[in-house]
Amino acid sequence: MINPMRTLDLETEFKRLEDLIVNSESFFLAGHLNPDGDTIGSMLAIASVLKRLGKKVRMFSQDPVPENLRFLPQARSIRSRVPAGKFDAAILLECSNPARGGNLEPVLKRAAKVVNIDHHKTSEFYGDINIVEPHSSSTAEIVYRLFYNMNVHVTKREAACLYTGIVTDTGRFHFPATSPRTLEIASRLLETGFKFSRVNDLLYATKSFEGLKLLGRALSSLELKSGGKLAVLTLKASDFKELGARPEHTENAINFGLMPPGVKAAVMFREEEDRVSVTFRSRGHLDMSAVAKAYGGGGHRNAAGCRIKGPLEAAREKVLSVLTRLLA
Repeated sequence: MINPMRTLDLETEFKRLEDLIVNSESFFLAGHLNPDGDTIGSMLAIASVLKRLGKKVRMFSQDPVPENLRFLPQARSIRSRVPAGKFDAAILLECSNPARGGNLEPVLKRAAKVVNIDHHKTSEFYGDINIVEPHSSSTAEIVYRLFYNMNVHVTKREAACLYTGIVTDTGRFHFPATSPRTLEIASRLLETGFKFSRVNDLLYATKSFEGLKLLGRALSSLELKSGGKLAVLTLKASDFKELGARPEHTENAINFGLMPPGVKAAVMFREEEDRVSVTFRSRGHLDMSAVAKAYGGGGHRNAAGCRIKGPLEAAREKVLSVLTRLLA
């Protein structure tokens, strides 16, 4: 049997959320900007369970669902326009602060309760209910534990969504946050009988033409700094325009930066219309979340991100000066 080993406070927050779900009728679900597999998978799984419980659910993502995640059941039901009306509860997934979800303030003001479910240590406790557990591999792992506590039977479709969240946020069980509990939960999800090999194929063995071309462009920009300890990748707005690519096509490109021997940290700069998206990865004890948080972002010790006001070269100079000092 799974032993969550939660603190009393977290146990209390789980119970408060269970009571809220039982006693509420309408829910608003949202995830962070540039949504990933964990955000989308967790949102879809919660929405499915809530609907099976007879609840009304609206799902929101300010940025579109990435192309490689649209195979997930009901992914096309996620809207990019904030809905009208009031909600009994607004549940934010993987948003270290409300701004990480985009322009959510209008709908949050109309929600009777706000719930924050997150596994980032940089998460702010802004919700009426805060289920924040940095030791969890993913938000999907936390969501599974919620279902487990509620004695909810997870369907094949819900299992596929939760598995997607776990497998993507652990880097296919490669990242240090992967724990025995993570693997046990994954095993329980596989027991539902969903086609996990097909999910893996769609996530990791399928990539669009534009995505492959953009990966090539990112790799051709690769630089090594700080005596080979820092890898830097840069994608300009012109790269996206020339290749007909979108921001979602950069998925996993940053991970190639950690491959050269001797590299301790990698950073990727992606030029957008009026700002620069920055993604960090590291090995060992180098804390990228602290760097990201300094610029209004957040994340984990070894994987984090932020957005900085442009232009590109000025953003690069700011961040690289910090990383150079960190690696000195």
